[in-house]
Amino acid sequence: MKLYHYVIIFVIFMISSIIILDIRTNNLKAIIENRQQIDQSLDAAIDDGITKLAEVDSNQNITISKDAAIRSFFLSLHSTLGILSDKSAQEKLMLYVPVVMITMEDGYYVFYSDEYIGNDGYTKVSKRWSEKNPYYYKDNDFIYAFTLGDVITLYDYKGLLNSSGDKSVYCMDYHDLKTKPEYETFRRNRADSFLLDNEKYQIMRKQTIISSMEESMAYYTSHHNKIALQYGITYNFSLPVIQKEEWAPYLDDISMFVVFQGYPYGNSGEIYNRVASAGAKVTKRDEFILEQKQWYLIYHRADCSELDKEGIIYKEEPLYRIEDCAEAGAYACPICFRQSGVHASEYLP
Repeated sequence: MKLYHYVIIFVIFMISSIIILDIRTNNLKAIIENRQQIDQSLDAAIDDGITKLAEVDSNQNITISKDAAIRSFFLSLHSTLGILSDKSAQEKLMLYVPVVMITMEDGYYVFYSDEYIGNDGYTKVSKRWSEKNPYYYKDNDFIYAFTLGDVITLYDYKGLLNSSGDKSVYCMDYHDLKTKPEYETFRRNRADSFLLDNEKYQIMRKQTIISSMEESMAYYTSHHNKIALQYGITYNFSLPVIQKEEWAPYLDDISMFVVFQGYPYGNSGEIYNRVASAGAKVTKRDEFILEQKQWYLIYHRADCSELDKEGIIYKEEPLYRIEDCAEAGAYACPICFRQSGVHASEYLP
């Protein structure tokens, strides 16, 4: 074999190596971009869901809508993943979300897949909410139901909190046990109780909340295997390990957790697994008051100082969106238009 034959073989080998390396690099790049897209889609979806979960009205009452949060979450996910009009793809995607959990002040709900027998006698699968589960703990003294704050419910099955020794249920701020005279006997007999130590109490509260949620999430995630198998998904669904520091930001406020698991992506059989979480953005709804000004209307924020002056209120009931004010033909108040995000050119006729 002559020298140029070796040169040709070497060149062919190098070109092949470069092509293979380039293909692998491109595949890896596509995989990374795909995962990043899923990450971004999931982050956006859970933010949209949590935004719809809790709202504060004008009387500072919190309204919770789990169904609105779920609808918003999946609508956002379908939109960003490009399957908004593909019902089949949406149904398949649902199979890779075994659990959505929403934590409330005094307990949590789990959105999961369940089986039922239809009118035609066949087994069917649907998504449903669990009953509210408490943040529950029991020891030799009490059954405890913790909350995301300082309020606690105690089932005193040994009668430790009253002189008669009767079994009772108490709902209180745990600080009362350290200060109120009626609990002096308890303080004397149970001086080492974590209920009397702020640091120990917070540790026990958070541990109980975490263990309660982990246990339920693990159960429903594992339960999903039976559901998924009916649709040919052989992936073994199980709750991944969640570090305590990952739970920490969500133990004091209403939150939303999503298990997204087993989702196939990329070009080499990669599987997407993640537990996404977000704290509720509890916000008070904007209120706008319409005022009649000669031949036109102006809308004010409810706290606008201009409303203290004499004027004619066009409509007693407030509106809650700038779009609604615009549809009514109202212009933004020149005092508070900047707060409502309206351009200066729009605030006067």
